[in-house]
Amino acid sequence: MRKICATLATALTFSTVTPSLAATSDGDFAVYGWGARDCNTIIAVLNGDQAAQAQAQLAEWISGFISAQNRMGEGLYDITPIKSHVPMVSLARNICANNPDQLFENVVFAILENFSALKLVENSPLVQVSHNGQAVSVNEETIRRVQEVLIADGKLSEGAADGQFGPQTAQGIEAWQQEAGVTQNGLPDMVTLFLMGQQIER
Repeated sequence: MRKICATLATALTFSTVTPSLAATSDGDFAVYGWGARDCNTIIAVLNGDQAAQAQAQLAEWISGFISAQNRMGEGLYDITPIKSHVPMVSLARNICANNPDQLFENVVFAILENFSALKLVENSPLVQVSHNGQAVSVNEETIRRVQEVLIADGKLSEGAADGQFGPQTAQGIEAWQQEAGVTQNGLPDMVTLFLMGQQIER
């Protein structure tokens, strides 16, 4: 996972780490907690003796940040298809390695921007899907969007975008993952959704 996150981070580093939307005409806004710390500090903490505790706290901060984005976003239910925010800490850490002076808040915002093609505009049932002994939690609407990508790429039959996860969808995801050069687990995990989101945007 760390190697994959590093690869994704490289794609983000030069194109999407930008200041968040400004709250004043001068471009100023208040940032609190972990988000106000620079990437040098974040990396040092994650390399320290309390790394596990720091990772959990950072994941909680990310969850709160996402909740705020969802609250303030017009026509938005959930800005990200990722339901467990712990993996985002690893991705943010790798982005931070190449952007030591950036605030953690800016890095998280950039990650969310890259998931925006898969954002939810309304609530959708949350389900747990499993394949080969692994499982992830995902919204049915996200599954449907993934299926649309697979259909467009010729890896799933036309008319199969029903939001239900089954063997055909898992096989289609595995084929897509193989072409993308990532772990072939047949699941709509963070890495897969991240790359699919980028494909949709292109």
